[in-house]
Amino acid sequence: MKKPADTSLGGGRGEFPVTTWGMVSRMREARGDALETLCRRYWKPVYRYARVAWSKSNEDAKDLAQAFFAWLLEGGALSRYEPAKGGFRAYLKTLLRRFVSHQEEALGRLKRGGAATIVIIPDDVADAGDPDMIFDRAWKTTVVNTCIARVKERMLAARRQTPVSVFEGYDLADEKPTYDELAARLGIKAGDVRNHLFAFREELRQEIRAELAETTASEEELEEEWNALFGS
Repeated sequence: MKKPADTSLGGGRGEFPVTTWGMVSRMREARGDALETLCRRYWKPVYRYARVAWSKSNEDAKDLAQAFFAWLLEGGALSRYEPAKGGFRAYLKTLLRRFVSHQEEALGRLKRGGAATIVIIPDDVADAGDPDMIFDRAWKTTVVNTCIARVKERMLAARRQTPVSVFEGYDLADEKPTYDELAARLGIKAGDVRNHLFAFREELRQEIRAELAETTASEEELEEEWNALFGS
Protein backbone atom coordinates (compact mmCIF):
# COMPACT_ATOMS: atom_id res chain seq x y z
CA MET A 1 0.00 0.00 0.00
CA LYS A 2 1.28 3.44 -0.85
CA LYS A 3 1.94 5.74 2.06
CA PRO A 4 1.83 9.54 2.23
CA ALA A 5 5.10 11.37 2.71
CA ASP A 6 4.37 12.45 6.29
CA THR A 7 7.81 13.94 6.82
CA SER A 8 7.18 16.54 4.13
CA LEU A 9 4.45 18.10 6.26
CA GLY A 10 5.19 20.93 8.65
CA GLY A 11 6.20 24.52 8.69
CA GLY A 12 4.82 27.84 9.81
CA ARG A 13 1.92 28.39 12.09
CA GLY A 14 -1.47 29.21 10.72
CA GLU A 15 -4.41 30.97 12.28
CA PHE A 16 -6.20 28.73 14.77
CA PRO A 17 -9.27 27.32 12.96
CA VAL A 18 -12.73 28.30 14.13
CA THR A 19 -13.62 24.60 14.38
CA THR A 20 -11.64 24.30 17.62
CA TRP A 21 -12.90 21.46 19.78
CA GLY A 22 -15.78 20.95 17.39
CA MET A 23 -15.84 17.18 17.02
CA VAL A 24 -15.68 16.25 20.68
CA SER A 25 -18.22 18.94 21.53
CA ARG A 26 -20.61 17.47 18.97
CA MET A 27 -20.07 13.98 20.34
CA ARG A 28 -20.88 15.23 23.83
CA GLU A 29 -24.22 16.55 22.62
CA ALA A 30 -25.30 13.72 20.29
CA ARG A 31 -25.49 9.96 20.66
CA GLY A 32 -26.64 8.83 17.20
CA ASP A 33 -24.15 9.78 14.52
CA ALA A 34 -21.52 10.57 17.15
CA LEU A 35 -20.71 6.91 17.79
CA GLU A 36 -20.23 6.15 14.12
CA THR A 37 -18.12 9.29 13.67
CA LEU A 38 -15.84 8.38 16.55
CA CYS A 39 -15.56 4.79 15.39
CA ARG A 40 -14.70 5.67 11.80
CA ARG A 41 -12.07 8.22 12.77
CA TYR A 42 -10.24 6.26 15.41
CA TRP A 43 -10.97 2.63 14.62
CA LYS A 44 -7.46 1.70 13.51
CA PRO A 45 -5.57 3.16 16.50
CA VAL A 46 -7.91 1.43 18.96
CA TYR A 47 -7.96 -1.84 17.02
CA ARG A 48 -4.18 -2.00 16.72
CA TYR A 49 -3.73 -1.12 20.39
CA ALA A 50 -6.11 -3.94 21.33
CA ARG A 51 -4.20 -6.48 19.27
CA VAL A 52 -0.78 -5.55 20.62
CA ALA A 53 -1.42 -4.47 24.22
CA TRP A 54 -3.84 -7.30 24.94
CA SER A 55 -2.39 -9.91 22.53
CA LYS A 56 -5.80 -10.43 20.99
CA SER A 57 -6.74 -12.25 17.82
CA ASN A 58 -8.06 -10.29 14.86
CA GLU A 59 -11.69 -11.08 15.70
CA ASP A 60 -11.33 -10.41 19.43
CA ALA A 61 -9.55 -7.12 18.73
CA LYS A 62 -12.41 -6.03 16.45
CA ASP A 63 -14.97 -6.94 19.10
CA LEU A 64 -13.03 -5.09 21.79
CA ALA A 65 -12.65 -2.00 19.64
CA GLN A 66 -16.38 -1.98 18.96
CA ALA A 67 -17.19 -2.50 22.63
CA PHE A 68 -14.78 0.26 23.63
CA PHE A 69 -16.46 2.87 21.43
CA ALA A 70 -19.89 1.90 22.75
CA TRP A 71 -18.63 2.08 26.34
CA LEU A 72 -16.95 5.41 25.65
CA LEU A 73 -20.23 7.13 24.82
CA GLU A 74 -22.63 5.20 27.00
CA GLY A 75 -20.43 5.59 30.07
CA GLY A 76 -20.21 9.35 29.70
CA ALA A 77 -16.41 9.37 29.39
CA LEU A 78 -16.48 12.14 26.79
CA SER A 79 -18.38 14.47 29.10
CA ARG A 80 -15.71 13.99 31.76
CA TYR A 81 -12.84 14.96 29.49
CA GLU A 82 -11.01 18.10 30.67
CA PRO A 83 -8.82 19.63 27.91
CA ALA A 84 -6.71 21.48 30.45
CA LYS A 85 -5.38 18.15 31.73
CA GLY A 86 -4.10 16.92 28.36
CA GLY A 87 -4.92 16.22 24.73
CA PHE A 88 -7.74 14.03 23.49
CA ARG A 89 -5.37 11.47 21.97
CA ALA A 90 -3.69 10.92 25.36
CA TYR A 91 -7.08 10.81 27.08
CA LEU A 92 -8.31 8.13 24.69
CA LYS A 93 -5.21 6.02 25.38
CA THR A 94 -5.79 6.35 29.13
CA LEU A 95 -9.35 5.15 28.72
CA LEU A 96 -8.13 2.22 26.63
CA ARG A 97 -5.80 1.13 29.40
CA ARG A 98 -8.65 1.27 31.93
CA PHE A 99 -11.01 -0.53 29.62
CA VAL A 100 -8.92 -3.71 29.71
CA SER A 101 -10.20 -4.48 33.20
CA HIS A 102 -13.77 -4.44 31.88
CA GLN A 103 -13.17 -6.21 28.59
CA GLU A 104 -14.95 -9.50 29.38
CA GLU A 105 -18.04 -7.67 30.63
CA ALA A 106 -17.96 -5.36 27.62
CA LEU A 107 -17.65 -8.22 25.15
CA GLY A 108 -20.50 -10.05 26.81
CA ARG A 109 -22.70 -7.01 26.55
CA LEU A 110 -21.79 -6.52 22.91
CA LYS A 111 -22.71 -10.13 22.08
CA ARG A 112 -26.10 -9.57 23.72
CA GLY A 113 -26.83 -6.83 21.18
CA GLY A 114 -25.19 -3.67 22.47
CA ALA A 115 -23.79 -1.11 20.03
CA ALA A 116 -25.16 -2.89 16.98
CA THR A 117 -25.04 0.30 14.91
CA ILE A 118 -21.25 0.58 14.81
CA VAL A 119 -19.77 0.13 11.36
CA ILE A 120 -16.85 -2.31 11.33
CA ILE A 121 -13.94 -1.28 9.15
CA PRO A 122 -12.10 -4.06 7.22
CA ASP A 123 -9.40 -6.14 8.88
CA ASP A 124 -5.90 -4.82 9.29
CA VAL A 125 -2.65 -6.61 10.00
CA ALA A 126 -1.49 -5.90 13.53
CA ASP A 127 1.93 -4.45 14.25
CA ALA A 128 4.38 -5.63 16.85
CA GLY A 129 6.03 -3.34 19.35
CA ASP A 130 5.08 -0.73 21.93
CA PRO A 131 1.26 -0.30 22.04
CA ASP A 132 1.44 3.46 22.68
CA MET A 133 3.73 4.03 19.70
CA ILE A 134 1.53 1.84 17.51
CA PHE A 135 -1.55 3.75 18.62
CA ASP A 136 0.08 7.11 17.82
CA ARG A 137 1.37 5.90 14.46
CA ALA A 138 -2.08 4.63 13.48
CA TRP A 139 -3.65 7.89 14.72
CA LYS A 140 -1.25 9.91 12.58
CA THR A 141 -1.86 7.72 9.52
CA THR A 142 -5.63 8.05 9.93
CA VAL A 143 -5.42 11.85 10.21
CA VAL A 144 -3.13 12.19 7.20
CA ASN A 145 -5.10 9.84 4.94
CA THR A 146 -8.40 11.48 5.88
CA CYS A 147 -7.01 14.91 5.04
CA ILE A 148 -5.42 13.74 1.78
CA ALA A 149 -8.82 12.44 0.67
CA ARG A 150 -10.47 15.78 1.50
CA VAL A 151 -7.85 17.86 -0.32
CA LYS A 152 -8.04 15.61 -3.38
CA GLU A 153 -11.83 15.82 -3.44
CA ARG A 154 -11.74 19.60 -3.11
CA MET A 155 -9.12 20.05 -5.82
CA LEU A 156 -10.85 17.71 -8.25
CA ALA A 157 -14.15 19.50 -7.69
CA ALA A 158 -12.35 22.73 -8.59
CA ARG A 159 -10.88 21.06 -11.73
CA ARG A 160 -7.36 21.15 -10.29
CA GLN A 161 -6.33 17.73 -11.49
CA THR A 162 -2.63 18.47 -12.02
CA PRO A 163 -1.66 19.11 -8.37
CA VAL A 164 -3.42 15.88 -7.44
CA SER A 165 -1.61 13.92 -10.14
CA VAL A 166 1.73 15.40 -9.10
CA PHE A 167 1.16 14.58 -5.43
CA GLU A 168 0.05 11.03 -6.20
CA GLY A 169 2.88 10.54 -8.67
CA TYR A 170 5.57 11.76 -6.28
CA ASP A 171 4.63 11.67 -2.58
CA LEU A 172 2.48 8.53 -2.87
CA ALA A 173 4.76 6.67 -5.27
CA ASP A 174 6.35 3.41 -4.17
CA GLU A 175 9.54 4.61 -5.85
CA LYS A 176 9.85 8.37 -6.18
CA PRO A 177 10.62 9.57 -9.72
CA THR A 178 12.73 12.62 -10.42
CA TYR A 179 10.93 15.86 -11.14
CA ASP A 180 11.99 15.53 -14.78
CA GLU A 181 10.63 11.99 -15.04
CA LEU A 182 7.29 12.94 -13.49
CA ALA A 183 7.07 16.08 -15.64
CA ALA A 184 7.58 14.03 -18.80
CA ARG A 185 4.94 11.55 -17.70
CA LEU A 186 2.39 14.30 -17.03
CA GLY A 187 3.32 16.53 -19.94
CA ILE A 188 4.35 19.52 -17.83
CA LYS A 189 7.60 21.28 -16.92
CA ALA A 190 9.86 20.15 -14.08
CA GLY A 191 9.38 23.53 -12.41
CA ASP A 192 5.62 22.98 -12.52
CA VAL A 193 6.05 19.70 -10.66
CA ARG A 194 7.76 21.55 -7.83
CA ASN A 195 5.06 24.25 -7.73
CA HIS A 196 2.13 21.84 -7.82
CA LEU A 197 3.72 19.64 -5.18
CA PHE A 198 4.20 22.64 -2.90
CA ALA A 199 0.58 23.73 -3.46
CA PHE A 200 -0.84 20.31 -2.55
CA ARG A 201 1.42 19.90 0.48
CA GLU A 202 0.54 23.34 1.80
CA GLU A 203 -3.18 22.76 1.41
CA LEU A 204 -2.75 19.38 3.07
CA ARG A 205 -0.86 20.95 5.97
CA GLN A 206 -3.68 23.41 6.55
CA GLU A 207 -6.25 20.62 6.35
CA ILE A 208 -4.36 18.57 8.92
CA ARG A 209 -4.16 21.53 11.28
CA ALA A 210 -7.91 22.03 10.93
CA GLU A 211 -8.44 18.34 11.67
CA LEU A 212 -6.24 18.46 14.76
CA ALA A 213 -8.11 21.56 15.92
CA GLU A 214 -11.24 19.41 16.12
CA THR A 215 -9.75 17.58 19.11
CA THR A 216 -7.68 20.32 20.75
CA ALA A 217 -8.90 23.14 22.97
CA SER A 218 -6.37 25.92 22.34
CA GLU A 219 -3.73 27.06 19.90
CA GLU A 220 -1.03 25.93 22.33
CA GLU A 221 -2.51 22.45 22.49
CA LEU A 222 -2.81 22.37 18.71
CA GLU A 223 0.91 23.13 18.41
CA GLU A 224 1.75 20.44 20.95
CA GLU A 225 -0.34 17.88 19.08
CA TRP A 226 1.19 18.87 15.74
CA ASN A 227 4.71 18.56 17.13
CA ALA A 228 3.96 15.23 18.79
CA LEU A 229 2.74 13.74 15.53
CA PHE A 230 4.87 15.50 12.90
CA GLY A 231 7.80 17.06 14.73
CA SER A 232 8.54 20.72 15.28
